[in-house]
Amino acid sequence: MSQFPDHGINDPDVQGGQEHRLPGAEPLVAGTLALMTAYAQGCCEGHRELMAKKIVSNLFMLSLHPVAAPAFKAMAMNLHALWVRTVQQLQQTQAQGDAHQATQGEISQPDQHRVLWHTTPEILQ
Repeated sequence: MSQFPDHGINDPDVQGGQEHRLPGAEPLVAGTLALMTAYAQGCCEGHRELMAKKIVSNLFMLSLHPVAAPAFKAMAMNLHALWVRTVQQLQQTQAQGDAHQATQGEISQPDQHRVLWHTTPEILQ
């Protein structure tokens, strides 16, 4: 007998004819749309590249999702390509900004206490 709890998974009432399968694509779509909204609102400038990279990842996963229709997969792959270009543009802009700051002798360090925090709640809502 295992020393780890099984959280009732072996209970016959829990097993009752349920199949173990991948969840639908809806949670991934919802998360991707939330990220796209946050990106478009432009509220957390320091997080935009990270959000864009996660959008790229999510769109790639949606383009391969087994329950998605072929037309949906094609649309997700087209959006994926557009967001890959967006990430590349963000990286180029960041590199140019870093080079400009280095030539001006202005290398700024982000506030280490605020790096992982969002802006004020009024902007997020």
